[in-house]
Amino acid sequence: MNLPAHLRLPARLAALAVVVFAIQVFSDNKADVDLWGNLGFVSAPAWTEAFPETNTFSFTEPGHPWINHEWLAQYLLHLTYTAGGAPALLLLKMALGFAVLGLAALKARRDGALGPAFLLFLLLVISTTGYGFSTRPHLFTYALYAGFLYLLTDPRPAAARRLALLPALGLLWTNLHGAFFIGIILLLALALLEPLHARCRFLPAPVPRRAPRLLLCAVAFGLLSLVNPYGPRVWIFITASAARLRPFLSEWAPFDVARDAADHADFMALALVSFAAVLAARRSRTLPVLGLLVLAFAAALFMRRNIPLFAITALFLAPPALEATAGPAVRRLAARLGPGVCSILLAGFILASALYGWGRNKTWPFALEVPHDRFPVEAVEFMRNHELSGNLLAFFDWAEYAIWKLYPDSRVFLDGRFMSAYSRQTIDAYFDFLYGSPDWARALDDYPTDILLLHGGNPSAEIMSVRRDWTLVYEDPLAVIFLNNARQAEALSRLQPVPHRPAAPGRAVSRFP
Repeated sequence: MNLPAHLRLPARLAALAVVVFAIQVFSDNKADVDLWGNLGFVSAPAWTEAFPETNTFSFTEPGHPWINHEWLAQYLLHLTYTAGGAPALLLLKMALGFAVLGLAALKARRDGALGPAFLLFLLLVISTTGYGFSTRPHLFTYALYAGFLYLLTDPRPAAARRLALLPALGLLWTNLHGAFFIGIILLLALALLEPLHARCRFLPAPVPRRAPRLLLCAVAFGLLSLVNPYGPRVWIFITASAARLRPFLSEWAPFDVARDAADHADFMALALVSFAAVLAARRSRTLPVLGLLVLAFAAALFMRRNIPLFAITALFLAPPALEATAGPAVRRLAARLGPGVCSILLAGFILASALYGWGRNKTWPFALEVPHDRFPVEAVEFMRNHELSGNLLAFFDWAEYAIWKLYPDSRVFLDGRFMSAYSRQTIDAYFDFLYGSPDWARALDDYPTDILLLHGGNPSAEIMSVRRDWTLVYEDPLAVIFLNNARQAEALSRLQPVPHRPAAPGRAVSRFP
């Protein structure tokens, strides 16, 4: 569409505002708790001798089979880091985010919804997807989920032939990330909702009649998902993992309005805008759109890590309804403000977003930063300087950091691979200890644990004072280290009798790794 000359500048500034804001959000460079494992666990492709198949990083279950449901993503992240370091990882992360936005913009143009209301909506979506947008394999799920939605929401008759691409994308998704089952759920949900919509007289908007084709795609996807290094075992793991709730991990916990409202105000605003627009737009209201939005919203409420998936769902489904309901009002407001005022406001937003994204809480914008107030940098350095090694029980969020820094001299009790590499018995023993459950001592008495690296805020750090067979050798505002008196007698003889207490780490950061 050719814009009048006086509207070209604000239109270009609006597009630039979205790009700059997306860069600000997607370029977050703080290290994720799983970053070290995602870059170091897989350095060889599947079906080769060097590909890890057992849990070699642990002392509790070194021979336990490891179902690495994100092996290909980890291998790609490893190759990216090896080739270009932290800047290459940041570029890859941003590229996956922009792939989602690009597909959504193409769909909005296809639907005639690429207007001012869509651009404002896009800013809200970007903000919401910023939760957990770190260098992790789930970013590949975001991009592939967006690809599925783009293909499945194309109403043109010729688009039906492109559905044949979905099983092939599903094969790729299966090896990239364990959340591939979302694609199958999406296909089955549409195969159910589209025929139901045709029977609803109060929903007049037409939908495609393609349930058999969608079911065929779901079956083909399911069969191709068996082409992975583990075959059907990946499905056994996915099923068992989905059945195991993990409320003790913040991103796996349910959404609680009282607790999470401040951190996720953008999510609540996005849900309100999306549902209001879809329910108000009678001509574009369909059961598939409503059903998928409700399903994605329920998943986000059930588990906070699904919030970005709801945002992506809303981004692909709500814009036509948003354009029909809010589009005219937004355009009238822009006309009242005038091109000059709109350009000034947009330029101010761009400048503020660029300055915030570049300097806010970043010491090295092109590096991955390890905050000392979040990771036990000083504590691990103390272990290395004093040659402390052994069977290490580390706080869950620090285990992969400890593996990177201390393996093979020290092996961990449990790490972020969780059920993919450990048995239920070991996992239960670990968390019973960490949170001071009645059977907390099992992790010390039933396993050859001889070093503890704990967060000072864990209940286990406090109750260790009752164990006279353990000695506190290090303490800072973040972490504590205990040594077993019998198994670490030689190391204890080399250390001062008074625990080492360095200065508070403050806001210091280190470059990854």
